[in-house]
Amino acid sequence: MKESAAASTAERRIAAITRDATAGVYDAYRKEVGSMIVRSLDEVTGTERDVQGEGWRSQRLLLRRDGLGFSLHNTTVAAGAEMELEYRNHFEACYVMAGEAELTDLASGKRHALAPGMVYALDQHDRHQLRVITEMQLVCVFNPALTGAETHDDTGSFPASD
Repeated sequence: MKESAAASTAERRIAAITRDATAGVYDAYRKEVGSMIVRSLDEVTGTERDVQGEGWRSQRLLLRRDGLGFSLHNTTVAAGAEMELEYRNHFEACYVMAGEAELTDLASGKRHALAPGMVYALDQHDRHQLRVITEMQLVCVFNPALTGAETHDDTGSFPASD
């Protein structure tokens, strides 16, 4: 009988989490229940984990407060976008799910054509330019993990995580 009541309570909490997309709800539930993290894009859409800038959108599935040491993002970049970036405080790896772009290492001038199934990793805080040909969908990982609301500064970087 107790297991049934506990399961029912857990089901109600899961339903409440699904309905309530405010900051910290997922994290509070995880700490309380101690379960693995299972989260969908639908749960992130329209919350503080859904961050947008000029020509890009980052749906941040995993953040620093999730306690994994990295953050995981579903990122969409619009066709025609040209972004000059340099993550001075983070390492980034991106897996191209859809779309095409040209990635230029601004230190060397070397250019790389990006297409679905490719990965690029910025392991030296590389200053780079991304010129998007067709809308891109990327899965991006940042280390250290982002806290959630970061957007690019004037140098194309995110601020250091505290």
